[in-house]
Amino acid sequence: MNLTSLLALIVSSTLVYSAPLILASLGGVYSKNSCVVNIGLEDIMSVGAFTSIIFNLTFAQDFGAATPWLGALVGAIFGLIFSLLHAFATINLHADHIISGTVLNLLAPPLGVFLIKAIYEKGQTPNITANFGYTNIPGLADIPVIGKSFLLILPLLHGLQLSSQFCFGGSFTKPELVFASVQPVKIRKLLILLA
Repeated sequence: MNLTSLLALIVSSTLVYSAPLILASLGGVYSKNSCVVNIGLEDIMSVGAFTSIIFNLTFAQDFGAATPWLGALVGAIFGLIFSLLHAFATINLHADHIISGTVLNLLAPPLGVFLIKAIYEKGQTPNITANFGYTNIPGLADIPVIGKSFLLILPLLHGLQLSSQFCFGGSFTKPELVFASVQPVKIRKLLILLA
């Protein structure tokens, strides 16, 4: 293995395994901009991943190649429902943000283990058969060193651009002014759910 292929492997592996953390930190930005500290983001993601896998295993024969996409949608919906607990507790009930996030941290993992044992009567799920797979864009994968990694960066950059336009009108200059003048509960809840 030469240096170029080693660097390509390191960069692509880093981007693949850091993508969930990057997306969770982006969700933390949304929550913080709604004046709510959300330390339960990882567990909201784990609830979404849990329901996505259960959906994938249950409906892989019915939906075929669309199963991973529908599973991701179902996972996002269940993550949204789970984050409603945090939004309701912190905004409506004025609970402490750290305590509410800690409750999510303590609730999600045992809930997943319990439901796996209740559904499959063992400690783990079978392997999934319907997955996303890999897709190459012609020309981009041929760039030396960063070519394969570039395929992962493009969707991430596009998502960051869309999120900045949605929250702050395309400007990160003074986001606190947006919420200083208007602090409606609906926008705060929307940002927590978006996180």
